[in-house]
Amino acid sequence: MVELISVRQWDFFLRHGYLIVESVLSVQRLQVLRETLEQRYELEGAMAGSEGADIQGVRRLCNLIGKGRALEQLAVEPIALEVARRAIGEDMRWQAMNFHDPIPGDQRPHQAIHADRSFFPDCKAYLNVVWAIDAMTEQNGATRLVPGSQKKPHPRDIVADAREPVAGEIYAVCPAGTAIFLHGDTWHGGRANYSTASRRVIHLGYSCRNTAPQYEIADSLTPAIRRRLGVHCALIPDRLVL
Repeated sequence: MVELISVRQWDFFLRHGYLIVESVLSVQRLQVLRETLEQRYELEGAMAGSEGADIQGVRRLCNLIGKGRALEQLAVEPIALEVARRAIGEDMRWQAMNFHDPIPGDQRPHQAIHADRSFFPDCKAYLNVVWAIDAMTEQNGATRLVPGSQKKPHPRDIVADAREPVAGEIYAVCPAGTAIFLHGDTWHGGRANYSTASRRVIHLGYSCRNTAPQYEIADSLTPAIRRRLGVHCALIPDRLVL
């Protein structure tokens, strides 16, 4: 099997807790994804993002795997599956797939620095793949992250004000089509968009199998989608127990 991540890239991920890989998605795929997201956002209207948390000042969609062929294909993008299997193990599952677009000029989307794995009880391993659907710049709110922080305690235990800049943080500036891989314990946070244009991303979470999904993924996937997914149906998490 051809490996899509080099030894140098994997070593970088293990050392720094993140990896930025540019030019994963072509111009054509990006255009289809943008059209799919915008059409879906218009279709869902006031219910857009209702499956997940309400984030003020953000255009949001949740539970995306079953909401369009382009999104379905992104959920099984080979490079993401490879990094997730290395980071989590062969028995990994989907945990969430959400669209996030901070409204230009709205300061509310600025997040406190955090680490994803801590939000999910019993989670032993987590990977967040941030797909840059538009270019990410310092002005439009490129994700902030702290290299090497996956080896530190959770920021809430040692950071006085997690919304303020944190020592050592950088911005994940990158062109559209980039995949940003974040270790589940890496400190990071979304930022407000101070530009005049969209800064759309898709967050795709993979986790160990004993981590509950953020919402009901299994029941959202039709028989037709499952047929297309084939062997990738192994990624579908168990149904939520209410």
